Amino acid sequence: MHAKAPPIQWLPVFEAAARLCSFKKAADELCVTPPAISQQIKALEDYLGITLFDRTERRLKLTPAGQHYYLTVQQIIKMHVKSYYDLERRFKNPILQVSVPLYIAQEILIPNFLSFRKRAPEIDLRLTTGSELVDFDNDTVDAAIRFGDGNWPELECRPLLPVTPILVCSPKYLSENNLNTETYFDASVLKKQVIISLREDLQDWQQALPELDPADKIICDSYFSVIKSAEEGLGIAIGLLPIINKSIGKNHLVPLSSPEFRSDVGYWLVAPKPIEDRPAIVLFYDWLADLLKDFSA
Repeated sequence: MHAKAPPIQWLPVFEAAARLCSFKKAADELCVTPPAISQQIKALEDYLGITLFDRTERRLKLTPAGQHYYLTVQQIIKMHVKSYYDLERRFKNPILQVSVPLYIAQEILIPNFLSFRKRAPEIDLRLTTGSELVDFDNDTVDAAIRFGDGNWPELECRPLLPVTPILVCSPKYLSENNLNTETYFDASVLKKQVIISLREDLQDWQQALPELDPADKIICDSYFSVIKSAEEGLGIAIGLLPIINKSIGKNHLVPLSSPEFRSDVGYWLVAPKPIEDRPAIVLFYDWLADLLKDFSA
């Protein structure tokens, strides 16, 4: 056993070979020759005194010791790459990448994008959309906007906008189904309707309407799709005030009377702790908080 860990320059070679299960593919990726990869892996194995690869079969594979070591080396390489991008974004080319729900991006952020440029011209703001929660450990994302109750202990969470869930549909849907705004949409009425939801199990509806068993349902992959489907008259959806105020004001949607939905939820800006160490995130939060104050007024 050596007193020191093996030379760090061997780790990218081992990680690539282990991930690709091929010295040739690792050589192509690292722009060296396969013999160079083989020599460095052999040097690492000799240094450790442990065989990392099983070379007895046609396809290269890790030994149990190699698999164990790979899990550690993989995290070292990921951390190195993430730290490099973080260094670039913070100090060389200030980039702020924020993951946001599609509806928030389309209805609020993109129409007001230039106002952020005026407030912080030195920051290159980049928006990504998606329904999956960001993995801050592995993704090159600085912050995200999430919907929920703010209970993400591993992250710093700053409130952006509390919301009130209500049932909505289009005037077209009301007229086509012989309904009106005086109707009370409880489970007995909704069982004859088309429900638009984000969840196949209708979990987003269950809090207020646990007995709900609709005639039909439409499942969407984003809140943006839910609202647009409701505006097109396809069914009844859960809308969030105040972010659907514009749709209601244009008479694309009408509020419906129903049992009350949970109201202790909203939109939050989340990021790895502490946010105060990231001036770009603080600037973005302040800008967005001001924007949402005007939006909900």
